[in-house]
Amino acid sequence: MSTQKIPRWFVFVAITLVVAGCVIVPYKPKAEVVDQRDVQVDSEAFVVTIAPRQVIEQFTEAIEDEDDSIKVVPPQEFLDAAFIDEDASLTKMLEPETCARVRERTGADYLVLIGEVTESTQDEHGGMAFYMGFFGAKSSEEHSTAVATVIDLANAKPLSEVSSHAQGRSRGVGVFYGLFVVPLTDSSARDGLARAVVADIRSQSGPGKLRIGVLAAEKITPPPPPPETDMGPR
Repeated sequence: MSTQKIPRWFVFVAITLVVAGCVIVPYKPKAEVVDQRDVQVDSEAFVVTIAPRQVIEQFTEAIEDEDDSIKVVPPQEFLDAAFIDEDASLTKMLEPETCARVRERTGADYLVLIGEVTESTQDEHGGMAFYMGFFGAKSSEEHSTAVATVIDLANAKPLSEVSSHAQGRSRGVGVFYGLFVVPLTDSSARDGLARAVVADIRSQSGPGKLRIGVLAAEKITPPPPPPETDMGPR
């Protein structure tokens, strides 16, 4: 009995049917924003960094889309102006001498420090199987949170601390063909944060062209304690 290879056209048609049988409907849930003024930051617990680059790039784009009169200084240029030695701590960033040097060399009046961006999935129900098609039903609740601290470089102190949280329910159902409703919580949280940050800056700076920096604040991980040793008599 001889066997025959599956024709390439059959594989192409099968893949096309599966892709065509999947409909994705994205939506942006509303972001809840908490904005605090006169904040105190634990500057000794953070360093200023240009990583993660993708997160900085996304927030830079969101801020400039919100207000096209605001231009963001290239992250490395801002970092080089702020830190002339290996000390890239937030404590060093908040020194009046550092802030004055940054303003002189880059023209920036504010620094937006992006904190940790978190995403989580909760309250999952059901399940979805795939075999030449989609079968089953599944839902889950998606959460995204983004935080930022705005530094007023002219006064060398924090202006505000903003957090933005978005949640939405994703749903999928399939009987060979699949329909998926997907919340864009990360994009919604990012846009909500950008709107609040711009509003805070403009409330103090007023209208007009403005230059700012957008970097990230990374929490310093303390070194592990030394292992205990038994110094008693043997």
